[in-house]
Amino acid sequence: LFSSHLASALSTISDSQFFQDSISPSTIRLQFETSDPSNPNSTPLLLNNMKWLLASMSKGRDVSDFFPHAVKLVSCPSLEIRKMVYTYLTHYADHNQTCRDLALLSINAFQRDLSDSNANIRPLALRVLTSIRVMDVLQIQILAVQSSLKDTSPLVRKCAANALAKLYPRCDSDNQVSLVEILSNILQEESCTLVISSAMVSFVEMCPERLDLLHGCFRKICHLLTDMDEWGQIVVLDVLQRYCRVYFRRPEEVGQGSAEVIDRQRRVVRKILEDGTVTVRHRDDYREIGNDNGNGNEDSSSSSSSEDENGHELVANKKNR
Repeated sequence: LFSSHLASALSTISDSQFFQDSISPSTIRLQFETSDPSNPNSTPLLLNNMKWLLASMSKGRDVSDFFPHAVKLVSCPSLEIRKMVYTYLTHYADHNQTCRDLALLSINAFQRDLSDSNANIRPLALRVLTSIRVMDVLQIQILAVQSSLKDTSPLVRKCAANALAKLYPRCDSDNQVSLVEILSNILQEESCTLVISSAMVSFVEMCPERLDLLHGCFRKICHLLTDMDEWGQIVVLDVLQRYCRVYFRRPEEVGQGSAEVIDRQRRVVRKILEDGTVTVRHRDDYREIGNDNGNGNEDSSSSSSSEDENGHELVANKKNR
């Protein structure tokens, strides 16, 4: 067990070599051509090749010419290699016409992986499939999104919700209406915050003015807002604000100093002076409550409680009047 952990640690340390320029691209290409993906003995070599490709991508280097070699590894038995392959294919699936044509040749493999037993492979396959900008496979992509929305994994459903925004600009008016209906069903039926936040992002990109789609799910979204991720919360809060401005009743006396109106209706105003004294005003009466700054005999908790008590008494007096 110790030796396996040590080997894993050493392999992680040695991954830094892929970010260096000591490895020649021609060497990587030759290794791709001479390796057999079905042979387990070739797995370490192919794994290192994919690490080099991803490292080159992160450095901004164009490695799209390796697309024919990478697309052949979609059916590789190694799960780790397949994850890297799908990351690479997602980046270059729409890079140029050659990459699009090669991706089309592997579309059956992508569809097969949509039903893979591993929940991490299914969203990757859907992401690559929906990244191909070819009108001939648009209906296949829409059907793949619809089937993925019924998946038991929230990661797959989240990826399907994100895919709607990618497909929407490519569709004609009829298909756009269908995608909006699919989005509406997600908002109405889904209860997972991962999927809801992605659906709201797609809503903003697809049909930001269709606020009527939120009629049946407004309260649910408000309830789930605190459990969403930070980026999703920003988008959702903006949409909910616009919804409230359009459909909620306008409060009275807005624009006429509403803060002063509320204070006047409460008839209680608290003000903390520079010396720490808390001044409470009830109508035209002023009462000062000492705030303990370390010089008094009472601690801060007792002073704050006395303030609350006096505050309640003032409200009570107002009601009695």
